[in-house]
Amino acid sequence: MIFFFTLNRVAAGTGIGGSDSNQLDGPLGIFVDVNLDLYVTECGNDRVQLFQSDESNGTTVVGSTSLNPTIELNCPSGIILDAEKYLFIVDRFNHRIVGSDLSGFRCLVGCYGDGSQSNQLNNPFSFSFDHSGNMFVTDRENSRIQKFRYIEESCDNSLLIESMYTSSLTPNSSNYFQDCSELDSYYEVIQMNVTVTGYYTFLINSEMNTMYAYIYTNEFNPFDVSKNVLIHSGDSGNHGQFKVTTVLQANMIYAFVMTTSALNVTGNVSIQVSGRSYVDFNRIGKYL
Repeated sequence: MIFFFTLNRVAAGTGIGGSDSNQLDGPLGIFVDVNLDLYVTECGNDRVQLFQSDESNGTTVVGSTSLNPTIELNCPSGIILDAEKYLFIVDRFNHRIVGSDLSGFRCLVGCYGDGSQSNQLNNPFSFSFDHSGNMFVTDRENSRIQKFRYIEESCDNSLLIESMYTSSLTPNSSNYFQDCSELDSYYEVIQMNVTVTGYYTFLINSEMNTMYAYIYTNEFNPFDVSKNVLIHSGDSGNHGQFKVTTVLQANMIYAFVMTTSALNVTGNVSIQVSGRSYVDFNRIGKYL
């Protein structure tokens, strides 16, 4: 069979690096879906751009400048879109694989920092799935290819166990450095752990429409809020309710941090969790 190609044309980008909607900076990975829409990972802009067929301007679908940011990327490289329109991304310099679902993005692999353990990655670059849903990842700095087996989420809600935690942010709550210059946002830290590894969904209901929730592995440092972040999400639609779904490992210590994007906001909060085991909540005392 002989293939013939017509003259080439630029599918995305201007040839000059930049961050405008029609520009790219350090593109590393691409995926073309059945509609001929083009997804591009940009290392230089830490984002994923979607260019619809024959359009020169892209839309940021993942990254801090997207319309509904639920996860931050650091030099994304590989990208795959599945048949249900869920995205999977190699978050290269965060040494992890992230994926989307109805609740936003969550960490799937490499959720506990870089390293050489079987559940860790170090500078992953590309990945692929087999017909069974197993994931194969190029683990560059570890000089290996990692295979992660697919574990299907059960749809049997009778197997899920509910846990509840209620609290409130008040003028007596701790403050943290939201913009690295002054103490301006109230927050509370809750230590938590589970006894069974699996997916856990957190439903947050709040009187505060600017509520945000962060889950950290091991500990939370109010002076370095980006360290150890597993996942975060917030009430971007000002509805007073949002969800966070992630995998929690048995006997691992996590810190659940609730705060607000607006300054000095107070109100009541309830956290309802469904998963494979009870979630043990333990409020941590003030840091400041």
